[in-house]
Amino acid sequence: MQSKNAIKALATMLISDWKVIVVEDTYDDVQMVSKILSHYGIQVHITRDGNECIRLLQQLEPTFVLTDLAMPDKDGWETLVAIRSNPKTAHIPVIALTAYHSVDVADDAIRAGFDGYFAKPINPVTFIHQLEKLIV
Repeated sequence: MQSKNAIKALATMLISDWKVIVVEDTYDDVQMVSKILSHYGIQVHITRDGNECIRLLQQLEPTFVLTDLAMPDKDGWETLVAIRSNPKTAHIPVIALTAYHSVDVADDAIRAGFDGYFAKPINPVTFIHQLEKLIV
């Protein structure tokens, strides 16, 4: 879980100040998510798998990571473990995104340590509002 100082810092942050790493291997999903986030002035960094995300985290501290669960190479589950096991990145919120939605997957994701969970396709009207609730 996030520290009180990290939560306070996020609470004072405007949506347009957000920096998000989107970890997604499907072109259409990358386009959809990045367009929605960009529409709100959010800085979007795209990585195609967990390995790229972990490399990018060496250079950038995002507001949060939004990761697909099912990807080749390092999937979202493995990416979460890598982020949480590094003291420099463990505090960063990680939100799951998946097309393989079920109540069990959602429960497993939260139990595994994801800070939030979204089923695809996301609703572009409510997506940012739901992210705000999770992040601030």
